[in-house]
Amino acid sequence: MSDVVPYVPVMLDCRNQHCLIVGGGRVAERKARNLLRGGAVITVISPILTTELQELVQLSQIHWIARHYESGDISGSAELQHNGTKRYFLIHAATVDAQVNRQVAEEARFAGIPVNVADHHESSTFINPMVIRRGRLIASITTSGAGPVVGRRLAGELEQHFGEEYETYIEFLYYLRHRIKQAVQDPAERRRLLERASELDILEEIRQEQFCWWEEPRIEEWIAQHRGEIT
Repeated sequence: MSDVVPYVPVMLDCRNQHCLIVGGGRVAERKARNLLRGGAVITVISPILTTELQELVQLSQIHWIARHYESGDISGSAELQHNGTKRYFLIHAATVDAQVNRQVAEEARFAGIPVNVADHHESSTFINPMVIRRGRLIASITTSGAGPVVGRRLAGELEQHFGEEYETYIEFLYYLRHRIKQAVQDPAERRRLLERASELDILEEIRQEQFCWWEEPRIEEWIAQHRGEIT
């Protein structure tokens, strides 16, 4: 029987969500950077921190509890409860002590809080894939435990495929879709227009440096031109 975990890919909105990182080393540092990018409110429990994490504390970008993890920490501190939050949104166990990481994982599972264990993905209820970002475009890849080296290589191949031009391209499609939704009420007609928009050769125009952003009159003209088409 295969031991591959049938992960369900999701994108989490972590804005203003309280997240806990247990550990203060390089791995915790990477986890913190990722969560900060997503707008999370971060608490780190560790007796020591890397230089970068110390700087984030000084900038008030993360909250630091300067001690070892204690049983029950995942239920949230008085600070959390003061802010109206009963527990953490998700947890990273990223210490150098495998026993502590397992304890954090067990308590998180019991409490129903998603947990990632840095040194033992089998104990995790979620994993962090390799990610590339091009504005609104977010592409991720995981090898489901086959190894970070392979994952980084594959992510590098994705980065080469999805160049910087995709940021402008996806932003334009988002903008055009927004305008179509504002202008057209009929769902079937919206769908036809969105399919037509996906056929526009905008990406190649961007690559050839020939693309000019569509202003409102051009968008209105394009919508009017293609409304009511029979496909």
